[in-house]
Order: sequence, then structure tokens, then C-alpha cells
Amino acid sequence: MKQKTISIIILSILAACTSPKKENIKTDPNTTSNSNSKRAELIGKWVQPIPGQENEKQGIELRDNGIAVSINMHTLLYEQWKVSHDTLFLWSRTVGVAQPSASSDIDTLLIQKLDHKSLTVVSLIGDQKNNLAQTYNKEK
Repeated sequence: MKQKTISIIILSILAACTSPKKENIKTDPNTTSNSNSKRAELIGKWVQPIPGQENEKQGIELRDNGIAVSINMHTLLYEQWKVSHDTLFLWSRTVGVAQPSASSDIDTLLIQKLDHKSLTVVSLIGDQKNNLAQTYNKEK
């Protein structure tokens, strides 16, 4: 009798551990759809005038597959991107004549404004008081 009771208790514990209760899993559909919506809006080419060469543009292309590509920036090579809530992450490599090897970095940018034609971001790395907002326009 004792063995039967112990077996039932062990089986009950195992059953409770292996079958997840769906009511305990909480997902916020607004957060998920908001991130997906923001991601969809970010896909495309974002450019701004090159300082001192206002007729020329520089920026970044954010592709649907998570690949990021630099536009007219030959020493800063973007590789991939990801968005989480209001933060844009950009993986890049810096290459140049003075550097024998490339250095890798992840830019962390707070999205201050995003719509179908403009993107304004500010860096979350370094002295945030001195970080200026950068505005990009969506290129068609």
C-alpha cells in the first residue's frame, strides 16, 4: 500500500512538472504587434546629407532578413540589425587605412521618432548628455 501511494505521488509530481499550464504563460499581443510594426516600418533605406557635402547622402539600409548595409560610408560597414521595443541595435565594423584590422561594434540607438518618411535616433552609448539626435529620411 505504501509503495502504491508513493508511486501515485511521484507520478503526480512528474505530471505537474511536464505539462505546462497555459494560463501561466503571459504574452502581451500589443507589445508583440508593436515590435513587429516598428520592425516593418524600419525596413528600407534611411539617409541624411553628408556634413559639408549636402548634395551627397549617407545612411543605412535595413533589410527584411536582418542584414544592414552602409550607404556612402566606406569605413563604417553595417552588418546586421535588430529592434526591441524603442531600441535599434546595429552591428558594424570599422575599417580604414590607419587600422590594419577591422574593429566590431554594436550601436544602441533610442528611437525618438519613426514614421513612414523619417527616423530620429539618439545613441545610448557614451555620454548621453552630449549625444545629438540624428534624423534620417526614408529613401524610396
